[in-house]
Amino acid sequence: MSVSDSLRQQAYAQAAAFVQTLDLRDPVALQRDWCLSPGVAGEVVDMLDSYFAANQALSLAPLALAFVPGKGGRPAVDVYATDAGPLGLECIMLADGKPGEATLHLEMSGHDGALRLHYRYIGS
Repeated sequence: MSVSDSLRQQAYAQAAAFVQTLDLRDPVALQRDWCLSPGVAGEVVDMLDSYFAANQALSLAPLALAFVPGKGGRPAVDVYATDAGPLGLECIMLADGKPGEATLHLEMSGHDGALRLHYRYIGS
């Protein structure tokens, strides 16, 4: 099943906003803005520290480039439908504008026409 451009852009907007919060490296902001539990929020910040230097600015690829296939044919932000229903996202995180080894894994579920972001994990 394919994902519409409109849905892909909505998912990107939420993922980019989430990464802006990750860039703060503030577990309280993750709890407040994204409803992560205190334990998960602390774990996320620790995970970021294992991949990135504290002074590196975190972001996603710009929207104009996010869905363009890159090395290996995969885009920097891959949005796909899952059998379980929610959208899956795999987002290569950028550090100071350059791709790093960390990939952010998210899910988006729809409710009343609005997408809701669910953090899954950060891996390489």
